[in-house]
Amino acid sequence: MCMPLRDQFLTTIELAAQERAKELGYDLVGFDANKDVSAQISQISACASDKYDVILTAVTDTSTTAELIQAAGDVPIVFFCRGADYSLLEQGKSAYVGCDQNDAGKMQGEFLAQYFKDNNIAAPSAVVMMGNLGEEATNQRTDMCKQTLQDAGFQVNYVYEDTAEWDRAKAMDKFTQFMGSGKPFDAVICNNDDMALGCIEAFTSQGVTDIPVPVVGVDATDGGCQALIDGTMAFTTSQNGAALGKNSVDVGVALAKGETVDGMEGGTILWVPFEPVTKDNVSDYYTP
Repeated sequence: MCMPLRDQFLTTIELAAQERAKELGYDLVGFDANKDVSAQISQISACASDKYDVILTAVTDTSTTAELIQAAGDVPIVFFCRGADYSLLEQGKSAYVGCDQNDAGKMQGEFLAQYFKDNNIAAPSAVVMMGNLGEEATNQRTDMCKQTLQDAGFQVNYVYEDTAEWDRAKAMDKFTQFMGSGKPFDAVICNNDDMALGCIEAFTSQGVTDIPVPVVGVDATDGGCQALIDGTMAFTTSQNGAALGKNSVDVGVALAKGETVDGMEGGTILWVPFEPVTKDNVSDYYTP
C-alpha cells in the first residue's frame, strides 16, 4: 500500500485495509511518499520489481496515473480515495475505489444553502480553505459546493480562498491571518476536516469559544465528529474510510486472482457513496 502521506483519514483507510488483508491471509506492507511524486513512482516500481501480488495506492498527483501504471508493470494496481485518470484504467489490470468527490461539495452546498435560508442571509460571504491545488478532490469538492449554492439562488462573495494543503496547522495559520483583515464572513468551507479543525483552533486561540458561523468539512474523522458533538463544527461528510480500506483490498485481491468484483462501473471503478453527517446523526459514525 503506497500512501501519499499519512493524515488522519488516510490512516483510517490504511488500518481498515490491514485488517481486511489479514482476514484474507495477505500481508499488507505500507510505504509513505510524504507528498513526493518521484518517491511514489519509485516505491511502486520497487514493489513491482519485488513481485508483490498487487499494489494499492492513493495518488500524490492524479496527473501521474500513467507513470504509476507503467511503474507497476505487470503487477495489478488499485488506486483509491484520491482519484486517478479513469480513462487509463484497464479491466483486469487496474482499478479505482473511491467516492465521487462532487457529492461531498454538493452536500456541503446543500447544508449551507439551507442555513442561509433559515437565517435570512440573502447575500452571504464565505471563506474557502482548499486542499492541494490541482487535485481531483480539491477541484470537485470546491467547484460543486459553489455550483450548488449558485443553483440554490445564492451569489456568494468568496472573501478569502487559499490552499492549506489538507493540513490542520497550515489552515490555522492562514485563517488566523485572514481574520486579522477584519473582513466579515458567514461561513467557512473546508475541503477536509483537518483544515476545518485548524480554522476552529484559529477562533479558539483568540478566545472565541462560541463559533459564530458554520464551519463545514469533509471526511467525518474522529476529530471532526467530536467537533460536531462539541458544537464547533456544523457539518461534514463521510467517505466511509473503513469501507474504502476494505474494498480496496477486496478489489486488489480479485485483480491478483484474475477475478471480478460485483458492482464495478465498467469493470474498473467501485464507487463508495458519501454520507452527510451532522450533530443529529454523528453517533452513527463516532462514539467518544
